[in-house]
Amino acid sequence: MALLEVRSLERSFGGLRAVGGVSFDAAEGLITAVIGPNGAGKTTLFNCITGTIHPDRGAVSFNGASVFRLPPHRIAARGISRTYQNLKLFTGMSVLENVMVGRHARSRSGTLAGMLRLPGARREERAVREESMRCLELLGIAHLAGADAVSLSFGQQRSVEFARALACGPKLLLLDEPAAGLNIHETAAVARLIQSIRGRGVTVLLVEHDMSLVMDISDHIVVLSNGQVIAQGGPRAIQKNPDVVRVYLGDDHA
Repeated sequence: MALLEVRSLERSFGGLRAVGGVSFDAAEGLITAVIGPNGAGKTTLFNCITGTIHPDRGAVSFNGASVFRLPPHRIAARGISRTYQNLKLFTGMSVLENVMVGRHARSRSGTLAGMLRLPGARREERAVREESMRCLELLGIAHLAGADAVSLSFGQQRSVEFARALACGPKLLLLDEPAAGLNIHETAAVARLIQSIRGRGVTVLLVEHDMSLVMDISDHIVVLSNGQVIAQGGPRAIQKNPDVVRVYLGDDHA
């Protein structure tokens, strides 16, 4: 069953068509990877799905309902969370506080209730803190809860961003180049983490340039080139697809 359905999605910037009629499904409970050379339209596609930018036309359905052109906070409330290619942690805040920001997307108490410290708001704040700590424990970084988030190593900051995304309680988690800037050991740890997230029932959609990582953990792969889908399938089929080989290695290799 498809949890996410993207149909004929288009987005242009001036005269440049970054995403040109992209269609694919992300099946529930699986890891779907979107790959392609630089400039293929991968991050623009993610931004269109999550509402960071509005697509020009097409359709995006999540869990059977349209999320096309909804604002990011409403899409997040539906159960879609994401990380970014470039780290976006809050400065001057601890690791735990950064993760709690993600969990607050699920909170119900309003600003006034929080300011007045009403009983319901206090109970909810405790629940937000407890769930955020559970996310840190899942990623093995609970011992860093009180540390300044931006003072950590790059790999640890990436884990904090993962925890913040998970704190939203997503049904679908979008990961934009989760292994970018990581060494081989950190990349292996990220691979195990993504698989464990899938094991907890969270569907994963990722953009990634590390082909070893993609081929090792993906159930389904979508290949973009010049803003269009040129191939879809399992890892073995994609590795042998002549159009994919041509895009990555040139005509001689294809």
